Formats: sequence, structure tokens, C-alpha cells
Amino acid sequence: MRIGKHILLSGLILMLWGLVAGAQDRQWTVCAGDTGIAYFVTGWEPSTFEWTVEGGTITRNYGDTIIVDWPMEPGSYTITVQETSEFGCAGELKSGVVQVNAPELVLGSDTYICEGDIFEITPDDEYDSYLWNDGSTGSSYITDLEGWITLEVTDAAGCPARDSIYLSVYEVPEVDLGPDTVVCGDEGVELDAGTDGISYEWSTGEISQYITVYMGGQEEIRVDVENIYGCFGSDTVMVNNCSVEFYFRDIPTAITPSDGNGLNDYWVIDKLASFSQAVVEIFDRWGTLVWKSEPGYSNPWDGRNMKGEEMPMDSYHFVIELNNEIEDDHVTGIITVIR
Repeated sequence: MRIGKHILLSGLILMLWGLVAGAQDRQWTVCAGDTGIAYFVTGWEPSTFEWTVEGGTITRNYGDTIIVDWPMEPGSYTITVQETSEFGCAGELKSGVVQVNAPELVLGSDTYICEGDIFEITPDDEYDSYLWNDGSTGSSYITDLEGWITLEVTDAAGCPARDSIYLSVYEVPEVDLGPDTVVCGDEGVELDAGTDGISYEWSTGEISQYITVYMGGQEEIRVDVENIYGCFGSDTVMVNNCSVEFYFRDIPTAITPSDGNGLNDYWVIDKLASFSQAVVEIFDRWGTLVWKSEPGYSNPWDGRNMKGEEMPMDSYHFVIELNNEIEDDHVTGIITVIR
């Protein structure tokens, strides 16, 4: 609290008052909550003094001097004093106005940012001085750290104000779609955006935690995930169509029907299970179609022609039409029948 002295001239020395103050009431400024402020007059030694203090509290009265504590409520308050001589003669009533200042400082409610964001705060009003919790003295404050933000200010009269808010820093959703991947056939690849979110927005237009991406074109897939605090996390993954040639690189190249051991009697192509509309065609060395499957290749070729006749031991040309609406949707090669 501040301690000071303010002078109020008494009525019995009217000429001196007029010379000094020009017959106007005096005005002083104090800060809300100031205590121990002294006000005094100069009068005749045997005189008595009657003081009136509006709003403030006279804590000590020494006759020509009083000590006043001022309230926390800002406003304009009046002090009056009248001197009475030892002969009972009353002087002119003199008064002064005390302006109690209290700068208003409101930083607002506690708030938050998301991890990776920056928080900046600037008070609405302007002040003569600023002191933030980190010792900085600028008119604004920037941070990305969780904790209390405290500001102390003073106005032009040197009156202080103080306010604090708490800044929370919330984590962003953890999103990991995994490494770039390859999709082949009808099965597709499932992508999982994680459980941290309350809403999901995929570049495909879907809004669920999981999506399944099918073969059809090389594509970068992105997802934005929002959590309960309004914080966003995101990730991308490249989903590539598989190379048909590479995907079918290890299909069998020979069958041995009618050899009596019951093994390798059928041309089984396991990877065709991912292509529900695939059709397999077998041609002899002269280019004549000898066998053709139903879509899906549910009954593997057993070395017979379409009439059910066994084909002779030889190498046959095959064409597998995947019918998957991709640019390279067929596989060709040689299959040998060994008897």
C-alpha cells in the first residue's frame, strides 16, 4: 500500500488559499485499497478541525492532520474540513476531491490450446506498465506451455491491478495409418484411424474409424481426426495397386494329372481367390482355345479340354483375364502338362 501526504488549506487563511489554489477545490488521486494516506491543513495552533471523509476511513486524527484508508471501490470522494478558532470563530469550509483509481484488468476465463499450437493474449485496455509471470514487460504474451499466466499492470496514476488464467495444453489425437501399402484383387486393405477421436474425416468422404480401400488406382489416403477437446491429428498413407506380374510371379507352371499319385492333378492358382471375376483360358501351341473357366475359376483346370478329353503332354499358353477394371488386368504365361 502507498503512504503519502495531501495538503488541504484551511478556511482561516483564505488569502493564502486563493494565492496557491485559485479558489478551486483541490483534487488528488489514490489507488483503490491505499492505506495510511495523510491529509493536513495549516491553521492556528489553538484551533480545532472538523473533518469529513466520504468513502474513506479516518484511522487517526491529529487535529490538523488525518490518516485515511481508501476502499477498493473506485470512484470520486470528497474530503471537507472546517477550522474553528479558540474564540469559536469558524473558518470557511474547504473541500477536496479524491479520485480512487482501480485499473480494470480481465484476462478472461481459463482456456486451452492443442499440442503444437501457440497461445497469445493481449489485454483489451492499455496500461502504463506490464509484468508477466515470466518477467517479460510487453503488452502481450505468447506461450505454448501449460500453466498459470499472471499479469500485473499499473495505470498512469501508478495504480496496480492483477489477474491470472490457467492455460491447459491438450494432446492431439494419435493417428497412424501405417506404412504405404499395396492392394490386390477384391479383398481390399483396411485402414484404422485409431480410437482417440470423436469424429473422422477421410479424403474418400467416409467418416468412420475404419475404412477399406480396394484395388482401382494408386491413391494417397488422408484422414483428419478430432478429439473431445477439438484438437486435430492427421496421417496419410499411399495405397498402390499391386503389380499383376509381380503378384502372380509364383503361380505353378506345371501339372501332373493321371500320374497316379493324386498330387498336382489340378492347376491350382490360390491368388485368384482375390479376383472373383477372373477367367482362365488355355491355348495349344497353334493358338486354339482348348479350355476356358467360369468367372472366378472355381473349378481348376485338370489338363482336359472342354469336351472332357485329356490333352496330350505339352506346353500350353494361358491367359488370365482378371476383369478387375485396372489398366494391366491380365496375366499370360506357359503351363505344362506332364503325363
